[in-house]
Amino acid sequence: MIGMEFNELLSVTGGAISATSSAAIPGRVGRVVTDSRSVEPGDVFVALPGGVRDGVQFLPDAAKRGAAAAIVGPSGGRYPGLACVRVEDSLQALWALAEWNRDRCHALRVAVTGSFAKTTTRQMIQRVLSDVGPAHQSPGNYNNHVGVPLSLLGMSLEDEFGVFELAASGGGEVGPLSKLVQPSAGILTGFGRAHLGGFGTFESVVREKSRMLESVASGGLIVVPAECVEHLERVGKGGRLDGLRGDSKWVTVGLEAEADIVASDVEHNSGELTFTVDGQRFRIPVAGRHFVVAALSAVAVARWQGISDAKSAAVLSTFRTSTGRCHVERTAVGTVIDDSYNASPESMLAACRVLTEWSSPGRRVLVLGDMSELGEQAAVCHGELGAEVARSGGIDRLWAAGWWAESTVGAAIEAGMPRESTWSGDSVEQLLDSLPGLLEPGDTVLVKGARRTRMERVVERFCEVSQPVRVGQVNH
Repeated sequence: MIGMEFNELLSVTGGAISATSSAAIPGRVGRVVTDSRSVEPGDVFVALPGGVRDGVQFLPDAAKRGAAAAIVGPSGGRYPGLACVRVEDSLQALWALAEWNRDRCHALRVAVTGSFAKTTTRQMIQRVLSDVGPAHQSPGNYNNHVGVPLSLLGMSLEDEFGVFELAASGGGEVGPLSKLVQPSAGILTGFGRAHLGGFGTFESVVREKSRMLESVASGGLIVVPAECVEHLERVGKGGRLDGLRGDSKWVTVGLEAEADIVASDVEHNSGELTFTVDGQRFRIPVAGRHFVVAALSAVAVARWQGISDAKSAAVLSTFRTSTGRCHVERTAVGTVIDDSYNASPESMLAACRVLTEWSSPGRRVLVLGDMSELGEQAAVCHGELGAEVARSGGIDRLWAAGWWAESTVGAAIEAGMPRESTWSGDSVEQLLDSLPGLLEPGDTVLVKGARRTRMERVVERFCEVSQPVRVGQVNH
């Protein structure tokens, strides 16, 4: 958003000037932000309610950094030199501003949701679309009730496309976010057992994620992995798939499967993924064959916009994953595959396969933190993971840290992994202290865990003790 008239801000939010103190009423305001630390001169700071600290407590910081105005809740708030706008609900005001910017911008909007690979799918789609016009996308992990409206507010009048990531940790979240975005294309990345603590059952996950499809504009595009169709038919919108299809164009994607867009001859070799689609060979520098579906979704959106497969292949050949998402770092001692951003049962199993397929001069070491938000299924899921590590046959060492470490390692030993090939500790801190003595020259280490475990600390420590010589993706 490039800015708006202050009077229009009052109109859109339904707000009233709470207290101006010594502040002059600004004629125009700039960006809308919710974090006082990111305020720039002329911005509007939205003081959101919080469980521990309310946003109004940060008015002094916002004013110090040059905010032109602040939006505060019904209890009000004031600070010398800062024009404050009182509204009934500051979060609703944020959503109203997002709707205003959405409606004034003419970008074609794409929404991405699913249990995993949302960020990579969103980034790949944005990359292929940006080849033909300015394409905005959700920054970072802006995918919840605060992040999505902020993402919409980031669109400009010059953008031709907008690609937005939608997440949920429980029921009733995806539907409102989808209606806020009002996408012309909806992309499902897949269904898994993430956030079972909030959803309760896998069926609830499917039902919630499928809500996004109901918001796709008439005549729009829906892209779904072929393996998800059965789940949608069973539980999506009362079990009636036609109710989700509407008059949208429905495209299925898959690997060596019955789908509209199929990847064949799929190969992964130590950080390079290759596959063929209708005779076009794709070569993408990413670690793991589980990125195929994300790439196929990008191809589907590209075709919808008249972009050739050859052009998509050329664009994706330079794609790089974000830090924490199978991002590869070479050091003088070994290699670390940084997949530390988050973890679900399905993404953990994908990580096992990545490491198993990796060509390494030394040991293949899987370093795991706990998975979180699995509710009553936590013990089962961690046990399944440990057993899969043992059955893979290509993982030489398993190191696990956290509450469920013993469950994971114990299941691996029971499934045949030698006890001396494992290590477990009660905390990530304990692992950090032990790491230097565990590493050997030539090791390839894959690090993964739930966001709350902050497994990126393990990646940082690995690089410290290994004397990094280069950080980034593998070059080919």
